Amino acid sequence: MAGRAAGLALAVAFTAAGCAVARLPETTALREQTPTQQRLDATDCKAEVGYRTGYNGDDSELANVLRHIFVLGTAGAAVGWVATGASSSTVASDALIAGGSGGGVAGAALGVGGRSRFTQEWIACMESRGYAVVATPEPIH
Repeated sequence: MAGRAAGLALAVAFTAAGCAVARLPETTALREQTPTQQRLDATDCKAEVGYRTGYNGDDSELANVLRHIFVLGTAGAAVGWVATGASSSTVASDALIAGGSGGGVAGAALGVGGRSRFTQEWIACMESRGYAVVATPEPIH
C-alpha cells in the first residue's frame, strides 16, 4: 500500500511540475543584431544546447523525463536480453526486467532537473553571442 501511495505521489508531483513548457528568459542585444539575427541566434542556441544536454526545450519537464525513462529502459532491456543469450524464457524474462529497470532508473536520474541545466547553458550560449539576459522581477505576493 505504501508503494502505491509513493508512486501516486511521484506521478502527481511530475504532473504538477512538468506539464507546462517553461519559457526561456528574455534577452537584449548588446551589439547591433537585427531582430531576424536575434531569433536565429536564440533558435541556434536552443538546438545546440539541446543536443549537448539531451533536453528538448520545446517539451515540458515531464515529457523529457518520460522520454529518458523510455529510451534508457528499452535499451537496458535489450542489453539484458542479449547478455543472457535468451537461453530460457525464465532467464530472459529476468534479464529483461533487470535491464529495463536499471535503464529506467538511469533515465529518471538523467531527466530530472534537466530544465535548469538547459536554461543555464542556453544563457551562456546567448551571452557568448553578444546578448544580455533581462532579469524578470519576482511576482509580489
